[in-house]
Amino acid sequence: MSMDTSETELLQVRRIYGNGRHNAFTDLLFWKGHYYLGFRTAEAHGLSPNGDVLVLRSQDLHTWEPCARFDTGGDDRDPKLVNAGDRLAVMFGTWVPRWGDGTRTIPGLSHDMISHVALSRDGLCWSVPRQVHGVNYWLWRTFATEEGYWCAAYHFPVRQDRDRRSIHLLHSPDLLNWTLRCVMKVGGGCGETALYRPAPNTLHCIVRAEGGTDHSWFGVSVEPYTEWTWHDLGVMIHAPVVLPIAGRWIVAGRSRAEDLPPEVRPSDSGHHTSVWEIRDRSVTHLLTVPSAGDCSYPGLAIGPDGEAVMSYYSQHERMPLPEGMPVPADIFMAHFRVPLDS
Repeated sequence: MSMDTSETELLQVRRIYGNGRHNAFTDLLFWKGHYYLGFRTAEAHGLSPNGDVLVLRSQDLHTWEPCARFDTGGDDRDPKLVNAGDRLAVMFGTWVPRWGDGTRTIPGLSHDMISHVALSRDGLCWSVPRQVHGVNYWLWRTFATEEGYWCAAYHFPVRQDRDRRSIHLLHSPDLLNWTLRCVMKVGGGCGETALYRPAPNTLHCIVRAEGGTDHSWFGVSVEPYTEWTWHDLGVMIHAPVVLPIAGRWIVAGRSRAEDLPPEVRPSDSGHHTSVWEIRDRSVTHLLTVPSAGDCSYPGLAIGPDGEAVMSYYSQHERMPLPEGMPVPADIFMAHFRVPLDS
C-alpha cells in the first residue's frame, strides 16, 4: 500500500493482538505509567453473537497484560478510555434487545443502545459498569477539561433511521451524571464524534456523517457552547480521534480510497486507516497505514520517544478471509513521527 512519507514518517506497524476472532473498535490512553488499550472481541462485526470489551495495558507498548473484561449481557463495544485524574474510566456502548430476551422483535426495531461507564483507581480493579444518561444516547468519546467532562453524544429514536440522528452536547462533573448543554447538529446521518479544545473557551468537533455527500463535518463553538457552525470537511473520517502533537492537531479515522490523494491512493477501493492534519477548518492527508477490509476505529497517544502511537484494527493480514464464523480481525499498533510545525 502506498503512503505519504514526505513529511510524516511511519516508523513501525505491528500486530499486537490476534486470536482468530473479530477484535475491533480500539482506543488508547497513557495513564499513571501504563498505556491502556481497549477494544471489543466477538465473533463478527455485527450485534450477534454479543461481544465483550477487553482492556489491556503495557509499560513499553510491546508486552501487554489483560486488566479488565466487561460483559453486561448485551453486545458491548467501542470502549473509550478517559483520564479522570486519580481514576481511569472506560465508557462503552451496549446494544440490548428491545424486547428483553431477543425472541420477540419487530423488524427495524430490534435493539436499543445503553451507554456504560466503569471506573478504576489502579487500572486492575474496576467498578461494575453503570448506565449513564438515557436509552439510545451513545456517549461516544468524552473530553476532559478543568470544568469537567464534555461529550458530543449522538441520539437516535430508532437505530436504523440514520436521518433522525442528532448530536447532543452533554456536560458532567463526574462522568456519571450528565446534563444537556445544547443540540449541536440534527440529521444528515450524524454519528461518531471527537471533541477537542484548540484555544481557551473554544470547542471544536469532528462528526462522522452518513448522508448527502457522505463527508464528515467540522464544528466550531465558543463558550457557553450553545451555538455551533459547521463546515464540510470534504472527506469521510469514521470514528475520529484527535491528538495535539508537534504543535499540530491531527485526526485519525477510517477513510475511503476516493478521499485520499491520487499519489497515495490504494489500489483497492475499500476502507483504510488514515491520519490527517487539522488546519483552518479543513484537513490534509498525512499518512495511510497498512489496513484493509473491516478496519480502523483508532486510538491515539504520545509514545515514549515523542512519536505518535496509534491503535487500530484491520483484516489486511487475514485476506482472503475464511468462510463462516468467526470473522477474524486483528489489533495493530502504528508508530509515526510528525515533524514540528514550522
